[in-house]
Amino acid sequence: MQFEFDIERLRHLPETPLKALRRSFWWVRKTFFSKPKPENPAVVVAMDESEAEAFLGERFFEPGWELSYSYRNEIVNVRRVRYVRDHPSGMHWWQTHIRGYSHPDGLELAAHVEPEPAEHPDAHVSGDYIDVPRGNATLVGILEEANVEFRRIGDWEGTDAASPDSTVTVDAGA
Repeated sequence: MQFEFDIERLRHLPETPLKALRRSFWWVRKTFFSKPKPENPAVVVAMDESEAEAFLGERFFEPGWELSYSYRNEIVNVRRVRYVRDHPSGMHWWQTHIRGYSHPDGLELAAHVEPEPAEHPDAHVSGDYIDVPRGNATLVGILEEANVEFRRIGDWEGTDAASPDSTVTVDAGA
C-alpha cells in the first residue's frame, strides 16, 4: 500500500475552520488513544468542569489534551510546564498534569508530574518518570493556598502532601 500526499489540498486549509480541525484531532485522540481511568489517589472538589479549568488556568495551567492519552470519562485535562535546571535525570522540561472526572460530590481531580511530552517524548511515553505523589502534593498545595475545600479519595498512604512542585526531584522509578 502506498500513501500519497496531495499538496493542493493544503491550499484549502485557511478555509477550514480551526474549530473543525481541533474537533477532528480530539475525536482521533478519543477514538484511538483512550485508556481506562487509573485508580490513582485524587481529591474531590465542589466545582464543575468550567470552574476547575478557570481556577487552574488562573494558576498557569493550560489545556494539554493534544499530546496526552484520553482517559475514559475525563472532562478536565490541564498542565503546567516548568524548566528544572539540575534534574538528576538530565531532563529539563517537566509538567504537572491534572485530569478531572465527574464525581457525585463535584469533580475528581488527579495529578502527576512527568516529563514534558514535546521535549522528552520517549521518557513521557515510557512512563518511567511519572510521580503521582508529587503531582497530587502540588494540587493539594494549590487548593489549600486558595482555601478550596477538598476531600482525598483513594490510597494516599506514603504520599507527602506538603511537597511543592518547586523542588521537583522525580526519581527514575517513581
